[in-house]
Amino acid sequence: MMMQPSLPGQDMTLPVVVRSMTLLARDTLAVEFTPQDGVTLPPFDAGAHVDLLLPNGIRRSYSLCNAPGDTGRYVVGVKKADPSRGASSYIHDTLRVGQAMKISAPKNNFPLDESAAKSVLIAGGIGITPMMSMIDRMEATGADWTLYYSCRTRADAAFLDRLDLLDKARCVNLNFDGEPGGAMLNLAEIIGAEQGDGVHFYACGPAPMLDAFEAATAGLPEGHAHLERFGGEPLPVSDDALETFEVECMQSGLNLTITPETTILDALLDNGIDIPFSCMDGVCGSCRVGVVEGTPDHRDMVLSDGELAENKVMMVCCSGSRSPKLVLDI
Repeated sequence: MMMQPSLPGQDMTLPVVVRSMTLLARDTLAVEFTPQDGVTLPPFDAGAHVDLLLPNGIRRSYSLCNAPGDTGRYVVGVKKADPSRGASSYIHDTLRVGQAMKISAPKNNFPLDESAAKSVLIAGGIGITPMMSMIDRMEATGADWTLYYSCRTRADAAFLDRLDLLDKARCVNLNFDGEPGGAMLNLAEIIGAEQGDGVHFYACGPAPMLDAFEAATAGLPEGHAHLERFGGEPLPVSDDALETFEVECMQSGLNLTITPETTILDALLDNGIDIPFSCMDGVCGSCRVGVVEGTPDHRDMVLSDGELAENKVMMVCCSGSRSPKLVLDI
């Protein structure tokens, strides 16, 4: 079940210590966090992520890749981006074992549907990280699953040691498109071969792969295709979106004017409204806010088609408005 984000001012932060840092693959680290004395880490569901509040002032979301039943620690996988916006380079170059810092409580925009007859996981590159907690959960429950994992080369593939312990002939398919004889995954072919009653598909990886996944799953029943983006550009502005509009904050009584030079999130923060945020691109779901009145112009990549149609929530880091006024539950 999807975890709901904290209300403004109630974004729980947890004091933790970096217990270990392990090289998973070329430019990819596993970072293990354990709680500081007197702190209990909340449980999490497969597919969840946490925000790292890095000492350099940057906040970024990373998927948890250890088993959901693994209490007392959180583990994330971090690939050093090129170019980096400051988070992954700090983690690789500066963060060290023993360092104290804070992280958020787990949130989940990519939950595993445990009622599925079978789950088909499609991962590209570092997109394997949320899949690992899903695999651990499904192995624990005896669920039917198959993984298709593609990287440029074997040296770029994380978690191969853990995947080697599984029945690879039954459920693990590795693909290295940058090696001799390699080719890109044919997602339409995979989904066509795997689809059936009650089969759910999950994808996480680079934007071109996820675009192909969306096209290949367009004919599936609603709610049977799930994806999580870890970067990219927000969706384009709608033709009927307004450049300038008003935002009324129902809880605080604050009234704001949003112009093309600022986002709703910027205006909220500038006026003392403490609201969770992380990616700033509409992919992490941290800044989800309830909509009481008005019609948002949704530009995120988190909300489902049903949620978009309902217009009851929005991501304020990137979205705008199609009505002169929005009333938000903050």
